[in-house]
Amino acid sequence: MSNNLEALPNLSKREKEVLTWSKRGKSSWEISAILNISERTVNFHVNNIMQKLNAVSRTQAVAVAIERGLIKTD
Repeated sequence: MSNNLEALPNLSKREKEVLTWSKRGKSSWEISAILNISERTVNFHVNNIMQKLNAVSRTQAVAVAIERGLIKTD
């Protein structure tokens, strides 16, 4: 018996926040201002998220996260 469902990746609270703001169309610079962190740190989180979700773009990462129930659709 095989399970086709992939294990849900463990996203940190901050990674989920970055994904949620990305979903709302915010740039790395805008997210950095909202979360009071550097733009470099935002991009670090985005790269980690993309790797964990096996996504090739920020947009795909958001879509995968919504599909898997990792972030809400509002």
